[in-house]
Amino acid sequence: MKAFVSAQMTQEGLDQLARYADIKYGGWGHTGKKLTPKELVKEAADCELMVICYEEINDYVLDHLPNLKLIACSRGGVENVDKEAVRRHKVWVTSSPGRNANAVAELTIALMLCALRHIPRTHHYIMSKNWEKVPWDIAGNTSYKTFNGYELYGKTVGLIGYGAIGRRVAKILSGFDVNLIVYDPFLQECPSEVKKVEWEELFSLSDIVSLHCKLTEDTKGMVNAEAFERMKSSAVFVNTARGGLIDEDALYQALANHKIACAALDAQREEPMPHDSKLLSLDNIILTPHIGGASRDIIAQQTKILMEDITAYFETGKPIHVI
Repeated sequence: MKAFVSAQMTQEGLDQLARYADIKYGGWGHTGKKLTPKELVKEAADCELMVICYEEINDYVLDHLPNLKLIACSRGGVENVDKEAVRRHKVWVTSSPGRNANAVAELTIALMLCALRHIPRTHHYIMSKNWEKVPWDIAGNTSYKTFNGYELYGKTVGLIGYGAIGRRVAKILSGFDVNLIVYDPFLQECPSEVKKVEWEELFSLSDIVSLHCKLTEDTKGMVNAEAFERMKSSAVFVNTARGGLIDEDALYQALANHKIACAALDAQREEPMPHDSKLLSLDNIILTPHIGGASRDIIAQQTKILMEDITAYFETGKPIHVI
C-alpha cells in the first residue's frame, strides 16, 4: 500500500505507519506550503491512504484518486473536507478530536490572568520606560495603584461550550477555586463541578465569559450587543474559539464605552486583522494571532490519534474517529 503524508507526525508515528505502507512526504507539514487540489492529486497519485492537515478534499481530488480508501486528518475540525463528497466516493475520513484541547485551554487561562492582572499593559509600561516618570512613594502613587487588578480566585467563570476544550479549561480552573457555570444546549448530564445555566444567566452572573464552541450558521455572531449589555462592568470576555462567533462592532462599543472591563481574543473575525480595525485603537483589549494550537506538544497528541485510526482501519476495516 502507498500512503501520502502532509500532516506533521512524530518519527515514532511515522515508523509505525511504515509497517503498513510505503510513505511519500510533502505538503504543509513537510514544506510549509499547503498543496492545491491539483498539486495534491499529483503528489498522492496511486495512494490508498492520505494523512493530511490543511489540504482541501473535494470532488476533484477524489475523482482523480480512485484508489483512495482512507483520509486521516490531523485536525479536530475538518473544515477543509467536503463531507458530502467523501460520502459519495465512499472514502473513510477521520478527524483528531481533542488534539489541541490542552494547548488552547492553557492559553485561555493565560489570557484570563493577563486581563485580570494587566500583564501586557505592565510589560509595555516597563519597556516604554514610562515608569521613570512616576513617583514611587508609599502613598500609592505608583504602578501598584495604576495597575490594581483582580484575582482569579473566587470569581464566577462562565464557559460557553463544554466539549474537549471547555472541559479541560474547567479542570485547570478547579485549582483556582472559581465558581464554574456553563451554557451548552448539547450537554446532557452536567458534572458536579459545574452548574448548567441559561444563555442570559451566564452573561449576567459571570466575572469572566469564555467561548469554547464551534462556528456554524446558528452560532455566527451569537455574542452580540444584547449579550455584552448583560455583563458586569468589571467583567472580562475571552475568545479562543472562532472570531465569527462575535459581533465585533458590538464588542468594540462595549469596550469603548466601558460596558465591560476587558476582552482577550485569540481569534478575530478577519485574520490577519485589518490595519484599520477599530479594536486596535482600544487599550482594554488583549490580542494574540490565533496561536491557541501553536504548541509543539500537539504533534505527539495528534500522531497518537492518527495512528489509532490507521491501526484500527488495518486491523478491523473501520477507523475510530470517523466524521
